[in-house]
Amino acid sequence: MTTGLLLALTLVRQSVPAAPEPAPVPEATGRAVRPAGEHHLGEELVTGEAEVRISDLKPYFAPQLDPFAPINDLLAPGTYVFDDALFNAVDSLTIPHHFIRSSYLRVPVERSFIYGDIMVFLPAFEKRVATWELVVSNSLGETVRRVSRKGQPPAVISWDGRTETGEMIATGDVYSFTFNAYDAQGNQTRIPGSPQRIAALVVKQDNEWVISVAADQVFDADGARLGEQAAIRLDEAANLIKERFKKEVVVYVYSEQEKLSSDRCAVVKSEIARRVVLPVEALKVAPRFIPGLQPKHSKIEIHVL
Repeated sequence: MTTGLLLALTLVRQSVPAAPEPAPVPEATGRAVRPAGEHHLGEELVTGEAEVRISDLKPYFAPQLDPFAPINDLLAPGTYVFDDALFNAVDSLTIPHHFIRSSYLRVPVERSFIYGDIMVFLPAFEKRVATWELVVSNSLGETVRRVSRKGQPPAVISWDGRTETGEMIATGDVYSFTFNAYDAQGNQTRIPGSPQRIAALVVKQDNEWVISVAADQVFDADGARLGEQAAIRLDEAANLIKERFKKEVVVYVYSEQEKLSSDRCAVVKSEIARRVVLPVEALKVAPRFIPGLQPKHSKIEIHVL
């Protein structure tokens, strides 16, 4: 059946004279191009139009922006919890330990150290103020600093931590702040501040830097054993020594017992020597024991000259 059909097609093709093929039209590229509408035997020419519907599903992503976020923040402000343990863990994980021992690089900053101004106030009053004053008192209720001026208070009032005589306040004590404002008729507006304990200070006196740290921030009570958080405080003291050292470092330890002062001096000297490379005889200690000194006033002073 198949052989007969092929034979019939062959006979028909031989009986009909073949039409001469038109001359090819050259392209710009040099290849021959057939005239429009012609095609070879065996090729199928498809013409016309057809509609095709794409049924594939597109992926959908929910919008990340909440249009009601600004309103929600006003109605219910967000709160944040600062985790001290996480703060220390992140620093220890992100900074290589072999760099921490370097005598030239800084280690993570200790947040309990106060640099510069002790406290900054931002007073705001709707009525006219004739005079105002800022009073700073210690834990015994004694006034250590009083700042008073006439007229409207400035937008920012700062306190550098010095007493009326120009001395630095005692590290380890608790201080209270009270802001008083008076109008032209003498009516008083009193704004008490929350008591604050000053645990560590860094101040510049003449040509030396002084690092003052409450003893309980480094040592256990009534002993010379380092506390749990002593390392990060000593690291920050080492930071300042690396940056400000010129000729010597002197460590003073104040306590109520002579032996306790000497033992703590030895520990601090050893810890600083382990963290900072200093010239020979550049690191010195000077125990300072004061009979009857209250434990809260026990402190460590590191003078960097």
